[in-house]
Amino acid sequence: MSKKSSSGFDFIKDYQLVAIVSSLKDYALCYNINNKLDLDLVKYNDILIPSISGDERNFSWYYFKDEISRTSYYLMGNKCERENLLKSQKAVDYFLFIKNPVDKKMLNPILVSLRKISNIMVVFELDMQQQKNMETLLEAIELHELEVI
Repeated sequence: MSKKSSSGFDFIKDYQLVAIVSSLKDYALCYNINNKLDLDLVKYNDILIPSISGDERNFSWYYFKDEISRTSYYLMGNKCERENLLKSQKAVDYFLFIKNPVDKKMLNPILVSLRKISNIMVVFELDMQQQKNMETLLEAIELHELEVI
Protein backbone atom coordinates (compact mmCIF):
# COMPACT_ATOMS: atom_id res chain seq x y z
CA MET A 1 0.00 0.00 0.00
CA SER A 2 1.43 3.40 -0.92
CA LYS A 3 1.97 6.01 1.73
CA LYS A 4 -0.09 9.16 1.42
CA SER A 5 0.59 12.56 2.87
CA SER A 6 -2.09 14.32 4.87
CA SER A 7 -2.98 16.33 1.77
CA GLY A 8 -3.76 13.11 -0.10
CA PHE A 9 -0.93 13.69 -2.60
CA ASP A 10 1.40 10.74 -3.14
CA PHE A 11 4.91 12.21 -3.49
CA ILE A 12 6.60 8.86 -3.90
CA LYS A 13 5.00 7.98 -7.23
CA ASP A 14 6.69 11.01 -8.83
CA TYR A 15 10.19 9.77 -7.99
CA GLN A 16 12.61 6.97 -8.68
CA LEU A 17 15.59 6.39 -6.44
CA VAL A 18 18.97 5.05 -7.51
CA ALA A 19 21.44 3.99 -4.81
CA ILE A 20 25.16 4.29 -5.55
CA VAL A 21 28.09 2.74 -3.71
CA SER A 22 31.31 4.52 -4.66
CA SER A 23 34.64 5.56 -3.21
CA LEU A 24 34.55 8.80 -5.23
CA LYS A 25 34.17 12.20 -3.59
CA ASP A 26 30.83 13.85 -4.40
CA TYR A 27 32.29 16.34 -6.89
CA ALA A 28 34.16 13.60 -8.78
CA LEU A 29 31.07 11.39 -8.88
CA CYS A 30 29.01 14.32 -10.13
CA TYR A 31 31.54 15.03 -12.88
CA ASN A 32 31.44 11.41 -14.02
CA ILE A 33 27.64 11.23 -13.89
CA ASN A 34 27.37 14.43 -15.92
CA ASN A 35 29.68 12.97 -18.58
CA LYS A 36 28.03 9.53 -18.74
CA LEU A 37 24.40 10.66 -18.63
CA ASP A 38 24.81 14.01 -20.43
CA LEU A 39 23.45 15.92 -17.43
CA ASP A 40 24.51 19.19 -15.88
CA LEU A 41 24.29 18.49 -12.15
CA VAL A 42 25.46 21.55 -10.22
CA LYS A 43 26.48 21.77 -6.54
CA TYR A 44 24.23 23.92 -4.37
CA ASN A 45 24.15 24.53 -0.63
CA ASP A 46 24.01 21.35 1.39
CA ILE A 47 20.54 20.22 2.37
CA LEU A 48 19.83 20.31 6.12
CA ILE A 49 17.86 17.37 7.45
CA PRO A 50 16.83 17.26 11.12
CA SER A 51 17.96 14.19 13.06
CA ILE A 52 15.97 12.36 15.70
CA SER A 53 17.92 14.21 18.39
CA GLY A 54 16.84 17.54 16.89
CA ASP A 55 20.24 18.47 15.42
CA GLU A 56 20.49 19.32 11.75
CA ARG A 57 22.65 17.17 9.51
CA ASN A 58 24.22 18.49 6.28
CA PHE A 59 24.17 16.33 3.16
CA SER A 60 25.74 17.29 -0.17
CA TRP A 61 23.14 18.28 -2.76
CA TYR A 62 23.48 18.54 -6.55
CA TYR A 63 20.65 19.49 -8.88
CA PHE A 64 19.79 19.50 -12.58
CA LYS A 65 16.48 20.04 -14.33
CA ASP A 66 16.05 18.86 -17.89
CA GLU A 67 13.67 21.47 -19.30
CA ILE A 68 12.83 19.35 -22.35
CA SER A 69 11.71 16.22 -20.49
CA ARG A 70 10.76 18.14 -17.32
CA THR A 71 12.77 15.66 -15.30
CA SER A 72 14.70 16.80 -12.23
CA TYR A 73 17.78 15.03 -10.90
CA TYR A 74 19.07 15.32 -7.33
CA LEU A 75 22.36 13.75 -6.30
CA MET A 76 22.69 13.54 -2.54
CA GLY A 77 25.25 12.12 -0.19
CA ASN A 78 24.05 9.47 2.24
CA LYS A 79 26.69 10.05 4.89
CA CYS A 80 27.14 12.90 7.32
CA GLU A 81 29.63 12.39 10.12
CA ARG A 82 28.28 9.25 11.81
CA GLU A 83 24.73 9.35 10.50
CA ASN A 84 23.09 8.32 7.25
CA LEU A 85 20.35 10.05 5.32
CA LEU A 86 18.55 6.70 5.05
CA LYS A 87 19.47 4.66 8.11
CA SER A 88 18.46 1.38 6.46
CA GLN A 89 21.01 1.94 3.65
CA LYS A 90 24.29 2.18 5.57
CA ALA A 91 26.39 0.74 2.73
CA VAL A 92 25.11 3.29 0.19
CA ASP A 93 27.24 6.39 -0.36
CA TYR A 94 24.99 8.45 -2.66
CA PHE A 95 21.42 8.64 -3.90
CA LEU A 96 20.25 9.86 -7.27
CA PHE A 97 16.62 10.95 -6.97
CA ILE A 98 14.82 11.35 -10.29
CA LYS A 99 11.62 13.41 -10.22
CA ASN A 100 9.04 13.04 -13.00
CA PRO A 101 11.07 10.03 -13.92
CA VAL A 102 11.74 8.32 -17.12
CA ASP A 103 9.67 5.21 -17.66
CA LYS A 104 10.95 1.89 -16.33
CA LYS A 105 12.34 0.89 -19.75
CA MET A 106 14.56 3.96 -19.81
CA LEU A 107 15.82 3.59 -16.23
CA ASN A 108 17.79 0.45 -17.07
CA PRO A 109 20.16 2.25 -19.52
CA ILE A 110 20.79 4.86 -16.81
CA LEU A 111 21.74 2.12 -14.35
CA VAL A 112 23.96 0.43 -16.96
CA SER A 113 25.72 3.74 -17.74
CA LEU A 114 26.31 4.45 -14.05
CA ARG A 115 27.81 0.98 -13.55
CA LYS A 116 30.41 1.79 -16.23
CA ILE A 117 31.83 4.67 -14.18
CA SER A 118 35.19 3.83 -12.67
CA ASN A 119 35.10 3.54 -8.85
CA ILE A 120 31.38 2.85 -8.70
CA MET A 121 31.04 -0.56 -7.16
CA VAL A 122 27.26 -0.98 -7.01
CA VAL A 123 24.23 0.77 -8.53
CA PHE A 124 20.66 -0.33 -7.97
CA GLU A 125 17.12 1.01 -7.93
CA LEU A 126 15.75 1.32 -4.42
CA ASP A 127 12.07 0.76 -3.64
CA MET A 128 10.99 4.02 -2.03
CA GLN A 129 7.84 2.43 -0.63
CA GLN A 130 10.02 0.29 1.65
CA GLN A 131 11.93 3.24 3.16
CA LYS A 132 10.83 4.91 6.40
CA ASN A 133 10.09 8.65 6.41
CA MET A 134 10.50 8.91 2.62
CA GLU A 135 7.71 11.47 2.21
CA THR A 136 9.33 13.70 4.83
CA LEU A 137 12.64 13.48 2.97
CA LEU A 138 11.00 14.26 -0.38
CA GLU A 139 9.26 17.28 1.13
CA ALA A 140 12.61 18.51 2.49
CA ILE A 141 14.18 18.07 -0.97
CA GLU A 142 11.42 20.04 -2.65
CA LEU A 143 11.59 22.83 -0.06
CA HIS A 144 15.36 22.98 -0.44
CA GLU A 145 14.95 23.23 -4.22
CA LEU A 146 12.56 26.17 -3.79
CA GLU A 147 15.04 27.91 -1.48
CA VAL A 148 18.15 27.57 -3.64
CA ILE A 149 16.87 27.56 -7.21
